[in-house]
Amino acid sequence: MANQTNLNDFNQGERKTYPQDWVSYNNAQTKEKQMFYNIVNELLDYIPTKEKPKTKGRPSLSERDMLFCSILKVYSMFSSRRSISDLKFLEKMRYIEKAPHFNSVCNYINNPSFEHYLKYLIQLSSLPLVQVEEKFAVDASGFSSANHDKWVNVRLDKKAYKDFKKAHVMSGVYTNIITSVEVTDSNKHDSPYFPQLVNETSANFGIKEVSADKAYISRDNLDVVSKVGGIPFIPFKKNSIHNSKGSNIWSTMFVYFKTQREEYMKHYHLRSNAESVFSMIKTKFGGYLKTRKDQAQINEVLLKCLCHNICVLISEIFTLGIDVDFNKCAKFMSAQK
Repeated sequence: MANQTNLNDFNQGERKTYPQDWVSYNNAQTKEKQMFYNIVNELLDYIPTKEKPKTKGRPSLSERDMLFCSILKVYSMFSSRRSISDLKFLEKMRYIEKAPHFNSVCNYINNPSFEHYLKYLIQLSSLPLVQVEEKFAVDASGFSSANHDKWVNVRLDKKAYKDFKKAHVMSGVYTNIITSVEVTDSNKHDSPYFPQLVNETSANFGIKEVSADKAYISRDNLDVVSKVGGIPFIPFKKNSIHNSKGSNIWSTMFVYFKTQREEYMKHYHLRSNAESVFSMIKTKFGGYLKTRKDQAQINEVLLKCLCHNICVLISEIFTLGIDVDFNKCAKFMSAQK
């Protein structure tokens, strides 16, 4: 679980430290790989994959097995060829029916139907923490193509060629679990995806607060948070005015921002946890994309987010002692639709 600054306990001139729970951390790290296999195996039981068509030629590969292989490839950070030994291990342990050829894994990552499955799995994997998370942050970050400059190099250079995918993410600020994600091209602005992220998260979680940077400030975005029962903490720009134009939450938060700036910013600064989410993903699973085709790159970003969520779950099993029951989670998601 990511460390989180409690601003109410902050004393000026005195640095507050947060001791690591080494027992929980060591258990999570040493047991992560085997638990990762088990959690993926259970998660995949709840996706409506298609049955293998009966053919006279070579038997086709099941979508379930190819999803498992694709998830493991991104988790291991190995190339398709180097990951084959791990896939043979999965076959031996009966997680999959048969280890595929390494080219098959690459081809299936480009499967358009995988995008829907992966988004569903990301939401499903977040649900065991529904009783923990009630404050959320929204942000976006780029994942560069392996053939071009890294995102950190091109982000501020307008003349650089920006060949990357952008992940728009909503995450819980306590555990850094991802509750909703949308992957777009690099030229898409952040703000239009805010309502989608909030609405998808509110379908499963009770939202009390949402924090985001000023790129997301708009009356529509504040209204979306208010409608789902939350309070939006987004800094106003210098040219923002009090005029609500029909948005009551806009005028309310504008007065709050102007009259109680310090208190407002304490809530807003929870947004920094969104940056922690991207740091965790890129540190562990890489900040660049190995795939080349458009759909494959979208799926690769989603695979990284799913692997992140599973690792967060494993950590919280030891840290918070949460009970992971995907059967209940899947039924809950079905009831919400």
